[in-house]
Amino acid sequence: MIRTETSRFGKPMCILYPGDYLATKEECILGTVTGATVSVCLYDSLRRIGGMGHFIVPGMIGTEGIVADQIAAHGVLSMEYLMGEIVKLGGDRKYLKAKLFGAGSTSMRVPQKESVIQSNIKFLKEYFALEKIDVQCEELGGQDRRKIYFFPTTGQAYRRFQRRNEDSSEFLKLEQEYIDTTFRDKVRYGKVYLFE
Repeated sequence: MIRTETSRFGKPMCILYPGDYLATKEECILGTVTGATVSVCLYDSLRRIGGMGHFIVPGMIGTEGIVADQIAAHGVLSMEYLMGEIVKLGGDRKYLKAKLFGAGSTSMRVPQKESVIQSNIKFLKEYFALEKIDVQCEELGGQDRRKIYFFPTTGQAYRRFQRRNEDSSEFLKLEQEYIDTTFRDKVRYGKVYLFE
């Protein structure tokens, strides 16, 4: 993650790389670019606390669902890290709302790409249904990368399609490195436990 004190929005901006997550109550912008990866924006509007996570579920989720699936454990862990940071700042899981972006069928090198992308979409839908978190905006799938800007204290999110690779070339490299590492290390994740 990198932080800059000035942005075109007149507020500090934190740019998240694939694998990063950040929660804050500061008036700032969280930004990222997604390809095959997903970006989850969560916020508690009552307490004006929000956060963003950027990750991928490294493989195909079986038919038994995310609670019984070891591949899904990576996604659950990523979500729990993000939610834990929001709770540490005073947020309440009961009041969280979500906005979801990514899982695009881009030119990224992902093993069994279409199945993995569908597994990421399945993971997000099933996870938020199990956690009973209201998904206010969902833009998943498609062919293009997305540049996401998220305002954590208000819950506003803006998306812009990135149709030219040179517009996000650094993110392409970082995303591919993250995907390669995550798929290589996917056996490290264990049993999944969801909490009420």
